[in-house]
Amino acid sequence: MYIVKTINQHTERHIMKKAILTSAVLALSILATGCSSMKDVPERKSYAQPDWYQECVQSGVKGYFWWKKEFAYACGAGESIHAQASEEQMYAIAMNNFAKRINGTVNSETTIDIKDDKKTTRTLVSYKVTDTVIREHLKTETGHFTMNGRHYTFVRLEMPKAVFDTLISEAKSKKAQ
Repeated sequence: MYIVKTINQHTERHIMKKAILTSAVLALSILATGCSSMKDVPERKSYAQPDWYQECVQSGVKGYFWWKKEFAYACGAGESIHAQASEEQMYAIAMNNFAKRINGTVNSETTIDIKDDKKTTRTLVSYKVTDTVIREHLKTETGHFTMNGRHYTFVRLEMPKAVFDTLISEAKSKKAQ
């Protein structure tokens, strides 16, 4: 009886050790899998912008031959010590760029004052955008880096050109009413 009890205790310990080892291996593999899906945000020493952001066109065509489709684009950038704030800024600015083109009015004034061979220039640009419907936009490209503890983010939004044109027509008819 004593021998059977000792064997059972030994077997239980062995099973316990295997269970702990299996759990540890499982936890490590889950941790490794979770970490492998993470991307490092690059740290830069100088400010930069993605090429596609610098050359942000307002419209363009994607596809080949019969599968071509026109799109409208809007870009935005954000900067903050908080990553989420930077992302919200870039998205809001890009959406505002769509809204200005769909339903915006611009009031612009430039004043040049020349006194005693000194030129002073002042430019005031004001955009007024009322509530604007924006639908079916797709986020196409984003960029993100940090520099000196600040987050810099860039986005280019894409909307089918047919939807963009429909939204402009809807905004015009709403203004006419």
